[in-house]
Amino acid sequence: RITRDAKKSRWFEFPDLQGAADLPQLTLMLDPTASDFHNVYNVSIQVAESFSSEKLAVVLLRADFASALKSFKIKAGEIPTVVIVNWTNGIGQRPYQLYLHSQGEPGRLTVPELQGFGQMFLRGEVTQWFRSAPVVDDPVQHDSKSGALEIVGSQFQRLVIDDQKDVLVMFFAPWCGFSKRMQPRIDELARRTQQFYRYFAVLKIDDTRNDVDHPVMMRLTGYPFLAFFPAGKKAAAEQIRVDGRLLGDSEAWLQEAMTKLQPLATHSISLMSADAADGEQGLLTDAEERQEEF
Repeated sequence: RITRDAKKSRWFEFPDLQGAADLPQLTLMLDPTASDFHNVYNVSIQVAESFSSEKLAVVLLRADFASALKSFKIKAGEIPTVVIVNWTNGIGQRPYQLYLHSQGEPGRLTVPELQGFGQMFLRGEVTQWFRSAPVVDDPVQHDSKSGALEIVGSQFQRLVIDDQKDVLVMFFAPWCGFSKRMQPRIDELARRTQQFYRYFAVLKIDDTRNDVDHPVMMRLTGYPFLAFFPAGKKAAAEQIRVDGRLLGDSEAWLQEAMTKLQPLATHSISLMSADAADGEQGLLTDAEERQEEF
């Protein structure tokens, strides 16, 4: 194994990242049981030493740190993964920016490959990596009577940031029990506010499969996470907290949600009755309104 000069090298092994906090980090997520692990370990040290005078650190992250992989939304089957992480709000804080070198390509983990990638990043020639699941629901055809529209990362800018209306978004994780309990409440909220669709939308997104780069993500510490994006001030999105103890009582949860939303809404909104939501006559359907928009 190659030894390193701690005074010259910007090489770090997770979780000991002292000294790397203010630097973008070329991060190698590796399987410590892989046959080439020690070779790539040595490669990472050599690469770090080549960048000792640059604003770039090299971090080795062993794949048995499962919680770290989960925070990066990396699955075990995608190892080895190499990215540059730009911690704009401090290590471990969202939102962060990722720049992908490779996934599942051990043959590319060489000194020249990684040096070249690091140099391209420092020159500003690498595009940020945004992950997006396949589209779940067609926004043109979706009707709020069926619940909240589920969006994916590639739709976030258009349907949340660029849309000229208030938008409430639930960020969820499919494996999270609280997310599963809140889903029917969010769907009911979408149904019971459908008459205000020109001014107010209720959406949901699987945060484990989609990337969203927005300052409000700094507040996401667990699931589900509700964020309100006001019309005309989308950069000033706010977290919405509704008492989780009310999830077992649909009406109580909805009423508290509305008390949090109404002061923030740019247009007056209220809940229609459940019966009216299921059988409202005389309104354009959500799908018809979207046809007009698009």
